[in-house]
Parts: sequence; C-alpha cells; structure tokens
Amino acid sequence: MIIKKYTEIENRSNKLVVLSGFISAVVVILVLLPELELQYESTKTVFAQVQNNNSDTLASNSSQALNSTQVGFVSNIEQIRGHLNAAVMNKEAGNTTLAKAHTLHPIAEIYSSIEPQISNANITLNETLATNLNQLSEIVNVSSIEEFNAQSQRINGLLNQTLQQVIPIGTADNSTFRLGVVADLLSIAGVEYGEAVENGTVKEIVEYQDGQAFVSRAQDVFSQISPTLPSDLNAEVQEANTFFSDLDGAIQNKSSPEVVDRSIGAIIHEISELTGVSEDNLGGQTEGIDSGEIISEIRSLLNQTIQAYQQQNYPEAEALATTAYIDNFEFIEAPLAEKDEALMVNTEGMLREQLRQLIQNQVPAEQLQQHIEKINGNLDRAEQLLGVMS
Repeated sequence: MIIKKYTEIENRSNKLVVLSGFISAVVVILVLLPELELQYESTKTVFAQVQNNNSDTLASNSSQALNSTQVGFVSNIEQIRGHLNAAVMNKEAGNTTLAKAHTLHPIAEIYSSIEPQISNANITLNETLATNLNQLSEIVNVSSIEEFNAQSQRINGLLNQTLQQVIPIGTADNSTFRLGVVADLLSIAGVEYGEAVENGTVKEIVEYQDGQAFVSRAQDVFSQISPTLPSDLNAEVQEANTFFSDLDGAIQNKSSPEVVDRSIGAIIHEISELTGVSEDNLGGQTEGIDSGEIISEIRSLLNQTIQAYQQQNYPEAEALATTAYIDNFEFIEAPLAEKDEALMVNTEGMLREQLRQLIQNQVPAEQLQQHIEKINGNLDRAEQLLGVMS
C-alpha cells in the first residue's frame, strides 16, 4: 500500500514577543523583544500560533472566511507532492507504468491550475518548476531509483520556493488556513477514491493510488499542525487522528466510497470544531452543500473572472476561472452526467479548456463575456435538471 508518512516541508521559526514597561500613567510603550527562536526538527514545518493567554480555540484565526483560491493553490501543491510520492513508490516497486502515470498527472491535471499564480509571482520559477516536472516524466524508464528520487526531491524544493513566493507568510503559517488545506485535500481524495473503487474492487488503479497519496499528504499536514494547537483542543485532535486511522483502514480494505466519505466527513467535522470555521466553508469540502450552492459559487467566480479580465489582470482571471472548475464544477459533474451527460461534457469543456484559452489569448472582453454567458446558460439548464430551487 502507498499510505505512509512523507514529510519534506521546510523549517520555519516562531517568535515570541514580550510586552513590557509603563513609561507613565498615561502613555504605554509596547516594546517588541525577539526572545527565543524555536527550532523544530528538519521534517517539520513551524506554524505561527495566534493564541491568547487563555488558550482560546482557533476561532479568533477564522474571523475572516478562508481564501478559497489560496487554499486551493496550496492543496494543489500538496497534490503534486502526493503524485511525486506515489511515483517514487511505484518506481521503487519496479512498476514504471504507474510511476509514469503519476509523473504525468501533475502536468496534465494540476499545473494549469497553479501556473498563472506562479508566473505572476516569479516567471523564472514557473519555468523552472514546469521544466523539472517534465524532466521527471522523461526519465522514468531510463533513470536509476536514486536518480529518480533525487529529481523528485529537487521538485519538492521548488514547490517549497513556490509556496514562499505565492502565499503570504502570515497566511501560510496560520493554523486555521493549514487545516482548511487538509479539508480540501481530503475532499479531493474522496472524489478520486469514488472514481476508483466499486463493489470492493479497484477499477482505476491510478485514481486509487491518488486517493491514498492525497490522504497521506493530508495526514502529514495535520500531524505538523496538531502539536502547535492549544492543549484544550487535544480531545478534538485525538478524535481526528482516530478518524484518520479509520480512513486508512477503509481505503486499504477497498471499502465502499460511502464508508470512505463518512470518515472524511468525520475528520472535517473535527477540523470545524478546531477552527470555528463551518464545515461548508472548509477548503473544497462539499459535504452537505447542495448543487445550487455550488452553481451559485461558480457564477460568482465567473463574475470575478470578467472583472479581473477587464482590469487586465489576466493571471488572476485565469486563476479564478480555474477555481470555478477545479474546486466547484467537478463536484457536480457526476450528478449532472446522470441527468444529461452531453450537457456535463459541454459545460466541462467550456469551463476547463475554452475559458482558459480565451483568457490566455487575451481576446476582447466582449468575447469573453459572451462565452461566460453561454456557460451561465448551461448552468441554468443544470439547475433545472438537478432540481435547484431558484
């Protein structure tokens, strides 16, 4: 089985600040004194802790809604790490066919979702990361295990740099944000597993391994965060760890997707308890969210896309368009296909490929608006088929 711990995120350090001194009865000077740098072992990531003296829950960190675009970006980075881990495991097992598949998935399925943001932050880093991902795919059949692993580690280093370039440090180190990423990873893992297993049999081995790898990454991130949480949240942390164990067992036993989804939902419920963020608003989790809410979110993202495009912020427009598809439309593809497969395929192509291509080609804004109106027309039909109340 591929479920195991993988840890390769860089160290960071926490700083404690000390407040001192009254100068007078009226004026208070706050003196910030760097006192102590905490160094964790090399396989851990240090997360900034925003706590008060009473060890409050993380609700104070979640007073503002999670940024779904940033959560999705980091989740995509972690999914690439999962594919790399799966590729290395298959390479070591001598299965170059599966290793090749896992090197191609980041290129074919994920990179287009993150490329605009990376390029906007650092175009050289974007080119270097894309080149290295392609090189990994090219050497699957001709490299030694050591050479293949070294290239994988090189890419992981570039992914670390990517996170530093794109995600503000205050966001990246925020425990609530990181737990949102865990929820998003688990949601994607559930989708992959649902496509892979039927009646206790694996029908799509790559997707099955994807589900395993994404759960493993989610568990790794959670294990990095949990030591930084207030001690009064230990019960919720222990519950989440128990549910992770149940999830691992369900996947190994090739249990029904419904069983796996229940374990995922239980973990996300505990994350909601830890963060004070509602389950509906955690990452890409769609448990309990009906098709109407998803379609409404797609429409909102499309409106934001055209606004960004009209301001000539093309990378942001492409990122928003990608989020509309990856983090939203994908979750209604299956129920929509049951009602009208042709409509689902047509809308998928308009969102996933055509919209992005129009943005990349920098067509006139009116042409982009017309395309979005066509998508909205398809969404109107989807609402009718899925029984969405207007």
